Amino acid sequence: MSRAVAASLATLTLLSSAAAVAQPKGEVRLLAYEGYADPAWVEEFEKETGIAVKVTYVGGVDEQIAKMKASNGKDYDVVTIDTASLKAYADQKLIAPIDKAKLTSAGNLLPDFRGMANATFDGATYGVPWAWGSLGMVYDKKTFPTAPESWEVLWDPKYKGKVISLDDANNAINFGAIVLGIKDPFHLTDAQFAQVKDKLIALKRNLLTYFAGFDEGTTIWTENDVVLMFSMGELAAINLQKKGFDVGYAIPKEGAVGWLDNLSVSAGTSNPDAAYAWMNFVLQKKIGADMAKKFGYGSTTDAPEGMDYASRLIWADNPEDYTRRQAIWNEVKAAE
Repeated sequence: MSRAVAASLATLTLLSSAAAVAQPKGEVRLLAYEGYADPAWVEEFEKETGIAVKVTYVGGVDEQIAKMKASNGKDYDVVTIDTASLKAYADQKLIAPIDKAKLTSAGNLLPDFRGMANATFDGATYGVPWAWGSLGMVYDKKTFPTAPESWEVLWDPKYKGKVISLDDANNAINFGAIVLGIKDPFHLTDAQFAQVKDKLIALKRNLLTYFAGFDEGTTIWTENDVVLMFSMGELAAINLQKKGFDVGYAIPKEGAVGWLDNLSVSAGTSNPDAAYAWMNFVLQKKIGADMAKKFGYGSTTDAPEGMDYASRLIWADNPEDYTRRQAIWNEVKAAE
């Protein structure tokens, strides 16, 4: 073999090896809420791993579980699920138990979140805590120079047609129960369900409309004379402030639902290695800090600043009967 031929073969071998390294290692498909797949994170992850990222955003819990059910989870690899809904996904075998051996970033979790107790059922863990926040009140500061003290202001006839509310079966019922002062809003009796239903129907009569998702809620606010919102969380106020609206965010005296979202692996994933690669990447402390700064979410890897109302939150728990809650919520929305 001549030196020229040998050199050519060696060059081809090196080029082939480089091409193999550069090839994307498949794709990770995310089902997530806004703020959970920031373009800067996606770009860094793709560059580091060679794994392409495909994101499908959802506006609420009901939409999310409908998308998972439609394909038995086969359309997604990682899904971000709130603690109150996690058991429903596990019971329907839509998510797989976490393989803790593959969760190499678990050590980055703050001590309060490492046990993953709220995500463990029958000895198997189905979610890794990642972000937390609240379902609080957004209010117009011109109308309310001081933050309203009570949720009851949403029912005040003075603001009829100027109030919007989250369209989410489970959390709407939690919200109604909290406003009524029910001690455990997640496990209601028949009598309490009836009280909550009546309270939510009364609210409907004062609303401009319902909304699903941060984008829809902020769009409705910007295009109408809205002064109060039962919101999806802190990001709703941040988005409106970015658009130039003078709004505040409050947790009224009755309290509010505190949510904790978990990273879970879809039972239908075709690329579990890519799923764990993404989970390990976003569980870095620098990602948690960036998420809190950009989107106002509390991070489970980095203690957030300015979120001093955790003691007033009623942390979400698995509901007594999710199907019943959906049926009652449909009755509320159908009421005249």
